[in-house]
Amino acid sequence: MDKAERVQQLCSEHSQQLKGLALDVCSHGRWDMNLPVAVIDARKTPHRFHISAVGTIGNILRVSTTADNPLMQQLFELYEQQGSDAALEHMLNDEQNGDEFAQLFETYKEERRLGSPLWSASDAAGFVVKSKEAFDDQELAIVALLPGNPYDLVSFGIPWAFYGGQ
Repeated sequence: MDKAERVQQLCSEHSQQLKGLALDVCSHGRWDMNLPVAVIDARKTPHRFHISAVGTIGNILRVSTTADNPLMQQLFELYEQQGSDAALEHMLNDEQNGDEFAQLFETYKEERRLGSPLWSASDAAGFVVKSKEAFDDQELAIVALLPGNPYDLVSFGIPWAFYGGQ
């Protein structure tokens, strides 16, 4: 099942919660950092559905101090191309950056051990912008965490009228 199908399935499964969110979002006269948004954590069953103000979404999705680092970005790209074990081995054995990467990766692992889902600072900032655009387009702003290693994080908007919003 591709990401679009998984997102559609999540929206269907959580239609009642999304309906409540739509009614709440519609009652806001304008976008601000208090606008409610949804986070659907589908990494495990049962899924967790959270509603948070866009300005406090960091209470649900912590911002990683390492994920925006170019070495980590390179690792994430290699994950997709080579798989996790080969990508990690490649990065750790890099003659120029192996030591720096090893320290960075230890910090990343510690962030992951703390349990809360992580996203990068650029992902978080991008979602704030996306939530404004979604509101202007009369859409609900949603973040979904999809199963995987590492998990997939997708953000999207869906028309609030679909869930009974005005």
